[in-house]
Amino acid sequence: MLALIWAQAANGVIGKAGQLPWHLPADLKRFKTLTLHHPIVMGRKTFAGFKRPLPYRQNIVLSHQPLILPAGVQQFKQLDELWALIAQQPDELVFVIGGSTVFEAVLPRADRLYRTMINQDFTGDTWMPAIDYTQWQLTTQTPGIATAAVPYTYSFDEFNRR
Repeated sequence: MLALIWAQAANGVIGKAGQLPWHLPADLKRFKTLTLHHPIVMGRKTFAGFKRPLPYRQNIVLSHQPLILPAGVQQFKQLDELWALIAQQPDELVFVIGGSTVFEAVLPRADRLYRTMINQDFTGDTWMPAIDYTQWQLTTQTPGIATAAVPYTYSFDEFNRR
C-alpha cells in the first residue's frame, strides 16, 4: 500500500532551501510515529536535507542519477522498482516523504494521504503538486492548537482513495 506524507502551508509551500520553513514539533512526532518500521521513499534532494538515514526505516532514494549513498540507504533508479516493492509486500505501508517531483510521479497510484495542513502562508521554493481531493475521502482530521511556541493553527488530515 502506498501512502504520501507531508506538511504544507496554506499556500502549498512544502520546502525552502531543502528544509521545512517552519518548526512544528507535533508534526515531526507524528511523522516519526507513522513511518517508524516502514519503508520511506524520497527524492535525491529530500535525502540531501537529512544528515543521515532515518533510523528504523528502510530508506530508499528515487533518482536516475548515480549516487553515493551511506550504508543502509537503497537507490531505486526507476518507479518500476517501487511498484515491485509494493507488489511484493501488498500489506506493507510504504511512505513517500518527498519531494515535489516524487509526489507528483507517485500520486496517481497512492492509496492513502497523510497531510499536515498549516493554516498560514510561508515563503518557500518547493510546492506540493495539485491534488484532486474529489478522488479522496477525508477519514480523520485532528486540529492542532496555536501556542506561544507555535503561533499558527494546523490539522493532521488522513485521506483514503475513494
